[in-house]
This record gives sequence, structure tokens and C-alpha cells, in this order.
Amino acid sequence: MAQLLKPILRMRLLVFLLALLAMPSPAFAAEWVKIVYDREVPALARANIEKAVGTVADLLAKHNLVLRDQVTVLVTADAESYIQARMLYLKEPRAVAEKEAKYTAGVSAVGKPLIILKGSPALNTSATEAFRVLPHEIFHQVQSQYGQAQTAIWLTEGTPEVFQFVAREAAGLEKVSDNIRAAEQRIRQAPAIPDARQLASYDYHVWDAMMQKYPVYQMAVLMTYKLIQDNGFENVVFFYQLLHSGTPADRAFLAAFKVPMAWFLSDMNEYFAGLRRAQ
Repeated sequence: MAQLLKPILRMRLLVFLLALLAMPSPAFAAEWVKIVYDREVPALARANIEKAVGTVADLLAKHNLVLRDQVTVLVTADAESYIQARMLYLKEPRAVAEKEAKYTAGVSAVGKPLIILKGSPALNTSATEAFRVLPHEIFHQVQSQYGQAQTAIWLTEGTPEVFQFVAREAAGLEKVSDNIRAAEQRIRQAPAIPDARQLASYDYHVWDAMMQKYPVYQMAVLMTYKLIQDNGFENVVFFYQLLHSGTPADRAFLAAFKVPMAWFLSDMNEYFAGLRRAQ
């Protein structure tokens, strides 16, 4: 009997998730975003998520970034419903979804205007957690809708991470400079780091393998921050606008940041070496 009940319960959950996304959000709906909550998501989590969305909306407007496709943000109640949502909407096998649920707090669907957030005690109680995850995933939607060309993974991952630092500072939660110093400290303390040119891979299998050994996210953050320091966040936006217009990634990088990527990566190797000498 128990074995018969398990498929029935799974089917009921999938039907519930389908119905959930079909309904307009009773809590928050704007022209560019619709938030849909699992019924078990508490009020404080909803308030924090909506605060994060409001801050992101202000930043998108500041930088004249307009999402042409409304983004649905599905907020799940816990890890299990997050796994089920990934299986349903991302077509992931359960084993893959379970693995991703261990290491991720959210995901932006590739090629779809959909973000799935994992319910957790941190998300239920902390505004910082909402700001850590949601702005990052929304900027992935900006990349998807603005950048049609394939780009180096360090820039694909570094830009959303710096964007969420900016969002946290805008909300009065943490300073960008504090997060940058934490990333620098992580680089200093790492047993080893790869050559920056290895982070220019286009293959996420390579990136995931490096992530098991090296602080590649912190490296990507610092690389992106250097671009913003030298050129301003407006030039990052310009880079994605060039991609959106069909400009090849290498030419867009040179036009936006005034340096070939190969030269920039060489400079970053010197910067990382300097950080590690100073520990």
C-alpha cells in the first residue's frame, strides 16, 4: 500500500505545482515579474522577497534594463518542493535535482523566464538571504534576455554576484566593499587557485570541476568588480546590450571595457598573485 501511495502523492504535488504557476500571485505582481508562492511560505519570507524585488526593480530602472518577457518567480516551501519543481520545469532527473538542491538556493531556467527559489529556514527569517539569492537569479534573466551570444563563464557568474552585492548595499544590508574584501580574503587563504584564463571556459562541466578545488566564484567576483571599478556598471550593461544586438562576445568585451579579454585575464593573474603574496 505504501508503494502505491508514493506515486499518488508525487502526482498530487506535481498537479499542485502546475496549478500554482497558473494562478496569478496574490501577494506581488508587476509588469516585469510575477511571484508565485507555495502555500507554506511564511509571511516574513514573502515580505523579504518582495523587498528584494523592489530593490532590483529600482536598479533595473536606474540602468535602463527592460525585461521584455515577464519573469515568474516560484518560491517553494522547502528542499523537497524545490526538487519537485526542478524536476517538473527544468526536466531534471530526480538524482540531478537532489544534487542541485544540496548546493543551490535558487535557479534561473535557461531559455525560460522562470526562477525557482528553494524554501529554507534562512529564507524564511533573513532579508539578507532573499537579497543574496534573488538579485543574482534575476540578473541571469537579464543575461538571458539581453545576451544571445555565449560568454565566458567567469563573466556569466561574476556579474550576477556583483549585482546582488549592489542590491544588498542599496537595501542598507551590507556594503559592496565588505563583500569584496571577503572575496579577496578567500583568495589569499585558498591552498591553490587556477590561472585566470581557465575561468574563461564556456563549458560548465569544466567550471563545476574547478569549483570543487578552487574559489572560482570569488575569483569571478573580483574579476567582474575590476571591470566595474575601471568602467562603471553602465559598461557591463553596455556589454550585454552589444550582445543583444548581435555583436560577438570578444568584440563586445573590447568595446565595453576597452581591453581585449586576453590582456585583462593576464592582468588579473598578476592581481591574484599579488593578493596571495600579501597574505
